[in-house]
Amino acid sequence: MIGATLSDLHPELSAQCPTCRLHELVVVPLRKGADGNWVQTDQKRWFRRPAPEDTEAQRVQIDACPVCFGAWFDPGELDTLAGALEGVEKVLEPARGVSARGCVHGHGPMNEHELPGVISTPVERCATCGGLWLDGNERRKLAAASTSEGQGTKTERWFKRGAIWAAQVLTHLPVEVDNPARGTPWMVFLALAVFVGIFAGQQLELIDTEYYGIIPGRLKIEHDYWTLATYMFLHGSWAHLLGNAYFLYTFGDNIEHLFGRVRFAIFFVVTGIIAGAVHVWLTKKTATPIVGASGSIAGVLAAYLWAFPRQRLFQVILWIQLKIPVWAYLIVWVGFHILMGFWGKGTGAEGVAWFAHLGGFLVGIAVAPLMLKLRRREVARSVRVPALP
Repeated sequence: MIGATLSDLHPELSAQCPTCRLHELVVVPLRKGADGNWVQTDQKRWFRRPAPEDTEAQRVQIDACPVCFGAWFDPGELDTLAGALEGVEKVLEPARGVSARGCVHGHGPMNEHELPGVISTPVERCATCGGLWLDGNERRKLAAASTSEGQGTKTERWFKRGAIWAAQVLTHLPVEVDNPARGTPWMVFLALAVFVGIFAGQQLELIDTEYYGIIPGRLKIEHDYWTLATYMFLHGSWAHLLGNAYFLYTFGDNIEHLFGRVRFAIFFVVTGIIAGAVHVWLTKKTATPIVGASGSIAGVLAAYLWAFPRQRLFQVILWIQLKIPVWAYLIVWVGFHILMGFWGKGTGAEGVAWFAHLGGFLVGIAVAPLMLKLRRREVARSVRVPALP
């Protein structure tokens, strides 16, 4: 619905995402300013000064999934946001079949419609209410203005990309394109605080790193299995700590939101224990101490792959910033770890626990589907309109 009284006209939805089923649909209020650009009015924008409120501004309120970025458009909303593709709702081809996804208003299965020459995948439309459902990739192509990435002026977007590129040239770290978590990741923050506090104790020589870390040969002889639960909270250097902190914050906030705080904490610790055990079992460097949360974070990465397989990352390769899907990034990551773990000579990297990383990743691959299944059931019970199974 469009107009100044949008909040009164737009029906309040309580529906499960029909695509990923991992979240309830949330309201995304949008406003088109005098400059012709759409902005999401409930989010802060860091690269522009807030414009004065325009009571005559065009407004649209869609309902979107914050996990897969699919979105529901009531009749007329997609045409308003489509820009150069205005009129897209009128050129949909006749229904080619029934979709496996249901209308978010509870009208049953939707129909699939082709949009030739625009996108290669069919869009879903409810024959009863006329609403349209777009998956995340379809939304980026047909209604880019409804996404954070597609909002603002070209100058703002290029300034943001330039800042990210400069940071990546220095760090070579991947950056999420656009995947903000809903809520505060308290367990992630708690883990980071514990890491910093314990590392400070290491630096002050209050905590014996070698004693609490894993030494595979010593563990096999002295059976100090408790080190499997302590090594993950220690770090070998500031660079080691900051690198782990970055990956945990970048990918862990989303996973904590999906798993829940308690499950996430249990998952993190248990994954770290199993990752350490795998390293002890497979490594040939039995005298090298192992510390760090990398094994647990590798499990978080695997969970992220299950939950957000199409999420894109910025990565700089040979000074060129690329957008790559997370599944492609992690395939390379896993392949590199297998190569270094089984065939690497260890030159300059004797302290890297390749097998702990692989062990943690395998735990995440195995456990995350069960966690996400629980999440889907919980979401279905909490909404008025659950997704079709």
